[in-house]
Amino acid sequence: MSYIDIIAEADARGELAALYKKYANPDGTVDNVLKVHSLNPPSLEAHCQLYVQACHKPGPVSRAEREMVGVVVSRINGCAYCREHHAAGLRRLLPEDRRGIADMLVRGDEADAPLSDRERAMIGYASKLTRTPAEITQADIDAMRAAGLTDREILDVAQVAAYFAYANRIVLGLGAKLGEGEGPAGETPAADR
Repeated sequence: MSYIDIIAEADARGELAALYKKYANPDGTVDNVLKVHSLNPPSLEAHCQLYVQACHKPGPVSRAEREMVGVVVSRINGCAYCREHHAAGLRRLLPEDRRGIADMLVRGDEADAPLSDRERAMIGYASKLTRTPAEITQADIDAMRAAGLTDREILDVAQVAAYFAYANRIVLGLGAKLGEGEGPAGETPAADR
């Protein structure tokens, strides 16, 4: 499940058991991206709080838009775990006639994807922020504003992209494996249901 030791759900006690219950999937399993923090429960809690804030709290950027950013950032970073997990979540959030967008983003076909100007601007910004963050300029922000995004929405897009940069490195750096001892991809954490 990972390169380091983890504590399984059945073996968790005290604070860790409470966190596992709080952030479990509907079937009671805990995603491996979270279980890699099991040796340090405050780290697990901090990761989950950032994730829930960036990706699940109500805000002006829709959940589907956040998942689009997550899929693209994860693909760029080579993180199959997050790319596939969040593509599954994106498929669940999109109306049936738009679900193919998730597959296009997974493959890197955003240029051909039927995206709105708003979605294209968010993905373009997140891509540049992921690849070459030191090259972000006022022009990049202005391009998002021209696509109709408010400054609050731009902040949210930056936070989602930055969260996935962090999560991708936790997954890749600690070897979390998708689907090994965890529930179906794309589930919503218990704390957000």
